[in-house]
Amino acid sequence: MMPHPPIGPKDTLGDIYYKTYTEEARGDAPHHPPWSLKQKDTFLEFARCRDWYLNSFSPGEVNRQRARTHDGLYHAYVVGESNNRVANHQIVREWRTMVKERGDWENYRDRLVRQVKDFEKAKAARTEEKAAFEAEKKSEEWGREGLRSKLRAAEELLSKERADWKEVCKKDNQRMYVARAKITDLEAQNATLTKKVEDIEADKERFEAELKA
Repeated sequence: MMPHPPIGPKDTLGDIYYKTYTEEARGDAPHHPPWSLKQKDTFLEFARCRDWYLNSFSPGEVNRQRARTHDGLYHAYVVGESNNRVANHQIVREWRTMVKERGDWENYRDRLVRQVKDFEKAKAARTEEKAAFEAEKKSEEWGREGLRSKLRAAEELLSKERADWKEVCKKDNQRMYVARAKITDLEAQNATLTKKVEDIEADKERFEAELKA
């Protein structure tokens, strides 16, 4: 590779940046383009475009290109420019298709977003319906459980009343049995007294008859 010319009084910062580069000294250092470009600059001005072109590439790449022969540079320029132009040509040819595909994709994306929103709404409504169903189901279960509790309470009350009724019947039966026994005894006593009265009446009639005779 031919050496850089010595630094001259009219060299810019970019010139000095590239001329003083050595791989041993700065090979691993980050590349900081020595631009004089300002943030307000645009590429409508020749000087700004030239500054960008002159200082964009790393010193290592600049030296690699300087090591080429004139024929090698010319060959690289023709091949590179041809590839760049044909790539631009193909981009222009495919631009309309790319735009159309992007439009189709954006329409698909919008449709998908709407579907997702509809799904979220349906999901929320389904969640509300499920919650309402669970609440109604629980209410019905509580209602059935309440009816079961009332039924058990009624059965227990009926069972108690039956037991009380049986106890009352038992006591009534006992009283009636005692009463029947007393009645039977009184009837027997009455029969005995009746028999005695009849015997006395008979004796009286017989005695009166004997007195008249």
